[in-house]
Amino acid sequence: MRIAFICSGLEPGRDGVGDFARTLARACAALGHETRLVSVREQAVPGEKSAETGELRLRDVFENFDEAKALAQWLREFQPDWVSVQYTPFGFHPQGLGARRAKALRELLPAGARRQIMLHEIWLQPGRDGALRHRALGWAQKRSVDAWAGWGWHPALIHTQARLHRARLEARGFAAELQPLCSNFPRAGISPAAARAKVAEGLRANGQQPDEAALWIGHFGAFHALNWNFGEFAKKMAARTDWHGRRICFLALGRSMAAQIEYDKAARAAPQAEFCFVGELEEADVPVALAACDAGFTSTPWDIFEKSGAVAAWRGADVPVLVTRAGATDAAKLPAWPDAGVILADANTPWAAERILTRAPGPAFLEPAHAARDFITALENAPATRT
Repeated sequence: MRIAFICSGLEPGRDGVGDFARTLARACAALGHETRLVSVREQAVPGEKSAETGELRLRDVFENFDEAKALAQWLREFQPDWVSVQYTPFGFHPQGLGARRAKALRELLPAGARRQIMLHEIWLQPGRDGALRHRALGWAQKRSVDAWAGWGWHPALIHTQARLHRARLEARGFAAELQPLCSNFPRAGISPAAARAKVAEGLRANGQQPDEAALWIGHFGAFHALNWNFGEFAKKMAARTDWHGRRICFLALGRSMAAQIEYDKAARAAPQAEFCFVGELEEADVPVALAACDAGFTSTPWDIFEKSGAVAAWRGADVPVLVTRAGATDAAKLPAWPDAGVILADANTPWAAERILTRAPGPAFLEPAHAARDFITALENAPATRT
C-alpha cells in the first residue's frame, strides 16, 4: 500500500503533528508499506526535499500556484492508494478557517487516491464566558471542519485521538474512529537510575545542583499557563511529599520560555522545592531525560490530554503523568481511558505520592508499530465511499 501523509509542517522537533506523522509513516514502512510525507504550509524550511525520506516541504500550496502544481506532480509520480491529511485548523489557515482549501487540495489528487483525515484539533471552544470574537471564530472554524470532514475533502475515514473530539464530531454527524497518539521517541535503553545520573551530571555541568534522591517531576512540551497557577500546584505537591521525607524537584525539559517564567515564579511560591532547567535536548537525549523522572506533569486539561504528544512520550517511557487541570468537561461523561498511568491530580482531587512511585508500563497503543497496525487495518476496512 502506498500512503501519502499531508501535514502543515514537518520541521523535526518544532511541529508535533509533523513528528507524529513521520513516526507513523516510518512504522507503516516497517510493515512493508511505501510512505511519503509533504508539508503544505511549512513555516520553517520551505522547498526542501529529502531523497532519503521522500519529504517535500512547501511554503503554502493554497496561496502559491507553482507550489500547488509541484504538489500535484509529486502526487502523480507517487500514485498513492491513500492520502492522509494530518489536520490542525491553524496549521492549514492563519485563522483556522479556509473551508474551500479542503476541496482545493482534493482536486490536486490523482484519480483513484482514497482519502483519510486525522483531526488533531477541531475548533476553538472558549465557552459561553469567552470573548465574543473567540466564540465567533470558533463558530467559523466549525464550518471549516465540516469541509475537511465532509463535503470538501470527502474522506472515507476520519480519525481523531481525543474522546471529546470524537463526541463533538459525532454531534455534527461525522463518525470518527479513535487513533491514539503514539510516542515519537524510543525507550531510553538504560535504567531509571542510570538515566537520572546522566541528567544530573549535565545539570551540574551547567551550574545546577540537583538532589538525585528527590522526587523528580518533569515537564516536557508546551506549557499552558493561562488560567492555571503552577506555583500553587508546586506548593501543594511539595507539602504532600514532605511527610515521605523526600524533597521534590521540578525539571523543565526542552526549550520553553513560558516554562522558565512559570518555574521562576513557582520557586518563590514553593521555596522548599527545587527547580531545575534541563534546557533544549537533542532528539536522542529526550528518552533519557524522560526516564530520569519519577513522574511527568502536563497543563493540558483532562478532557483533551489525549492530544498531547508530551503525555504520549511520558507514558511511552513508562513514566506516570499528572494531569493538573480537570478541563471544562465532566470527566465522568467521557469513556474511561485505558491507562492507569495517567492520573488526574488537579486542585480538587486527593493526590497520594505512592501513585507516582510505581512506574506503570505504558499501554501497547503507545508503540509506533502497534499504532501503524491499527492504522493500516482501519484503512483496509474503510468503506468504499462516504456520504
